[in-house]
Order: sequence, then structure tokens, then C-alpha cells
Amino acid sequence: MIQYLILVTIKDSKLFSEYVNGHIPTISKYGGKIVFRSVENSTVLGREKCDVVVVQEWPSESTFDLWWNSEEYEPWAR
Repeated sequence: MIQYLILVTIKDSKLFSEYVNGHIPTISKYGGKIVFRSVENSTVLGREKCDVVVVQEWPSESTFDLWWNSEEYEPWAR
């Protein structure tokens, strides 16, 4: 298993909502899952503040890469 920590700063709520609703279904198709998410976050060290924290879990780095470069995720990757 491999996990990815994703720190998100939302610049446009509408576009972010479209992104979430569009790409979430593609994750499970490739064997990934979201194991943690939080929208109530505080920065302990550093200056960066993020709006959303997500941890994705994947069977392997190669399955993540397959998803990351897939046709299904491509519209949401840009």
C-alpha cells in the first residue's frame, strides 16, 4: 500500500465542487480509496494554510500512476 497526502487551497468553490464530483468516482475504478479527509484544519508549523486535507490510499505507486494518467482522470487533472 501507498498513501498520498493532498493539501488543497480552494480558489473557486464551484470549480472545486465540480472537480470533486467528477474525479472521485474514478479513484475506486483504479483501486484507490480516500481514507481521510478534513475541512477543519489548523497549521501547526509553517505558513501554509490549506482548506482541505485528503489522504488517498492505493495498492501501489503503479496503480496510482495508471489512474493519474488515465482517460477518466484526464479532464480533472488540469
